[in-house]
Amino acid sequence: MYKYFSEKDYQEIANEFRLGKIVSLWRFKKGYQTPKVVLKTFRGNFVVSRHRISERKDIISKSSKSLAYEIDFLNTVRDLPVPHHIPIQKGNYILNFKGCAVTVYEFLPGTPPKKITPKMAHALGAFLGMLHTRGKTFHKSLEGRRKFYDLTLKIVKKMYKVAHRQRNPLLRSLVDEVRIGVEKNRPSRDLPCGPIHVDIKPENELFAEEKLTGIVDFGNFYIGPYMIDFGKMGMWNCVRKGRFDRKLFEEMRRGYESKRKFSRAEVGYIKKSILFAIYSHIFVDLYHVPLKYIPESYAVFLVKEFLPAARRLEENSNEF
Repeated sequence: MYKYFSEKDYQEIANEFRLGKIVSLWRFKKGYQTPKVVLKTFRGNFVVSRHRISERKDIISKSSKSLAYEIDFLNTVRDLPVPHHIPIQKGNYILNFKGCAVTVYEFLPGTPPKKITPKMAHALGAFLGMLHTRGKTFHKSLEGRRKFYDLTLKIVKKMYKVAHRQRNPLLRSLVDEVRIGVEKNRPSRDLPCGPIHVDIKPENELFAEEKLTGIVDFGNFYIGPYMIDFGKMGMWNCVRKGRFDRKLFEEMRRGYESKRKFSRAEVGYIKKSILFAIYSHIFVDLYHVPLKYIPESYAVFLVKEFLPAARRLEENSNEF
């Protein structure tokens, strides 16, 4: 687990960002790879993140260029309810502090939802449609940016060798099924592409009652097919205990298309977007388990929560 700074350190950080004297401080319970705290000062409330920065090509490390790339994108879509970072000085949003990279953004109100209603699903879809529309103006590329779900056949083959090293009999028995699901439902290269979040799920969503107030954690964003984003959001918000909520998904789709219309190719891929979201997420984490990046128990949760929904969708050829 990556440690938090001391309260004295956080005051020094607050001084660097000209936030003023800290009145109170509390820690987020999640996000142990990037520990976050909320500082309350007389200027307002701010989220301070401590990042693990390294040029190593592993699954945990992130380069300073990659972090700056995320902030550049967020600045492009500042009119949306996303983190608004505070600069130390003009054009510089990253503080090097005690061997770490520190960023600060304005606190977003709201809480993660315990249940998604149709109204909330519509709001999420509309947000994603706006994100994809606004993101068209972001043309920067970054060599080496990790693309979690750009699963070419070559990458799948490489990951399969690691994923098959499961100690848990249940997980080991599913590796081949999940791999086939990934290969059958991969997005084609002719689907429209742009910046995608890839991780819009309840813990990264903020609502005040049924009003969407924020989407956070753009740490895995990259340039890829928009339908990966749409499928991932559908997976996390419209599947519960192995069952896919078609009505909730359709409301999410209506919200999306109120801001951005799907192309003909995208419409034909909608069902596969959900299947790929489920199979790819499980496959990536089956790869992570032997590397000890995620606990085995989390992969088991994913399998029990989402795989039955994928199987039902596969069996129902009339769905969508």
